[in-house]
Formats: sequence, structure tokens, C-alpha cells
Amino acid sequence: MERLRRNLVLALALGAAVYLILAVLSDLGELAAALDSFDYALIPAILGLVALSYVVRFFRWTYYLRVLKVSVPTGINAAIFTSGLSMTISPGKLGEVLKSVFVRRVTGAPIARTAPAVVAERATDGTGMVLWGFLGAFALDLPPWTMLIFLVLAVFGIAVLRSKRLSLAAESVLSKLPLVNRLAPHLRDFHGASSELLGTRPLLVGTAISFFSWGLECAGVYLCAVGLGVDRPFLLIVFVFALSSLLGVLSMLPGGIGAVEAGLYGQFVTVANLSTGLAGALTLVIRLATLWFATLLGICGLLLVRRLLGDAPLESHEQ
Repeated sequence: MERLRRNLVLALALGAAVYLILAVLSDLGELAAALDSFDYALIPAILGLVALSYVVRFFRWTYYLRVLKVSVPTGINAAIFTSGLSMTISPGKLGEVLKSVFVRRVTGAPIARTAPAVVAERATDGTGMVLWGFLGAFALDLPPWTMLIFLVLAVFGIAVLRSKRLSLAAESVLSKLPLVNRLAPHLRDFHGASSELLGTRPLLVGTAISFFSWGLECAGVYLCAVGLGVDRPFLLIVFVFALSSLLGVLSMLPGGIGAVEAGLYGQFVTVANLSTGLAGALTLVIRLATLWFATLLGICGLLLVRRLLGDAPLESHEQ
């Protein structure tokens, strides 16, 4: 919990600074007017779609555990999955390995056995979002090379996880990186489990689920635009959201804070041709409905899991 508190304080501080800069860059009067005119009747639909996308992702998590032959009762598994959303504010969402810590406490399965499920989630999240980005780029006659870069990175990452030789090379690199060096000793074990999860069938199933779940979240994001009176095509909003989300992942900043906002705001002004005030308002609403809503759900899930499993220090389970 102490680490979560530190991450949350850091994310809130970083978010406050970013949103202050966003307000300065935007026309403050227009920003306030746009937020004041927002159709708040759409909030249940927006949050409902985003929440439903997490339900779909839960089925992917359950599928991966089944592939790994790890059985967790559905109720506690749902709470464990939800608790992982509290780590949305961790760099690259790598903090979601917390789910593997809880699974170990329930089943005894080693963390290195189930942590690759988190890696596979991130990999298929990337491929699913890249597919939505490609769809938007082609439908709107936008330059698809922007998404091709991310596709190449996703394919390379999957190749590393599937190849023992590349995994060992990555272990050497990871051991020198301060944020993820603790993963390096487990990378040999990661390789075996990751190969199972990133085989052809699991990869296709995971990507299909990811594509559907991102579609639900994109629908929620589009309703954010509708609520502000933004009259732009659905796939244009999707393209902007996809590219900005991928930039946030690559930034390795907590929750992608700063990188995602810059991507959303910049593209809403340049690609969607929105005014600075409206672009700032839409950026703020989208982040509240995605990042901060997910974090709130995750904290609730984490409190529930700790109540169900007890308050044993998590640090003792992180080896």
C-alpha cells in the first residue's frame, strides 16, 4: 500500500502540473465554458462503456491463467484483476504484476509463472490499439506510417518474449535499467510462460479480445467528444486516442501522464482542427474518464482484495 500511495502522490502531482500547463496553453475562458456546457447526462454511458471494457479484459486475464493452468476462484480473481487497475498509474502499467503477487497468495503459483500474463496483456493491448489506429488512419486517409512504427515495436517485443536467445539478451539489458531491473532474474522463467501465452492461438485470441475491449473504450471516448459538442468522425477521435495512448506507454511515465495529454491536445488542435480551449477540455474529460476512473476502480479493488486475503505486507511476496 505504501508503494501505491507513493505512486498516487507522484501521479497526482505530475497530473496537477500537466493540467496547469494545459490550462495555460488553452484559452482558459473557452476551456471553462466548454466544461460548463458538457452534457453530464452522458457520464453514466461513458463510464459504463469504459467499465465494460475492463470486464472484457478480465475475460482475457482469465483465459491467460487457464492457458497457464492456474485456477483462481472467479470472485477473488475478479477482485485481483480490478486491483491491478490501481497500477494504471505505474510506468508502462508494469506495476500490474501486483496481480501475480495476489494470485500467488491464493494459489501458491510462482510470480514468475503468472507475471507473463501481465506481459501478454500489455502486448495484446498494444496490438489491439494499433489495429484501431490503422483503421482510423486508413479510413480518414491519414498517414499510416505513424501506426506502422508502433506495429514494428509490438512485433519486436513479442519476438523477444518468444525467443530464448533474445530473452537472455533482454535480461542483460533489463538488469541495467533502474525501473525494471528486478524483472531480469525472472526473465528465463518468463520466457517459458510467455511462449505459451504468445503462441499463435493465444496471441490471436488475446488480440481479438483486446480489439473489442479497446473498441468499447473508444466508444466511451467518442461520447466525451459528443458531450462537448465536438462534431468529428468517430474514427478520427479513435486515431488520436490510439496514437496518444501508445505514446504514453512508450514514455514510461506514471500513467503516461504528460505524454498522453500532449498527444491528445496536440492532435486535437492539428489533426481535428479544434480550438485550443475545446481541445484542452476534451483532453481533460478523456483522461478523467479513462486514467483516473481506472485508478479509482483499482483502489477499490485493492482494498477489497486486502480485506479478503488479509493485510500481510506485499513486499514479502515480491521475490
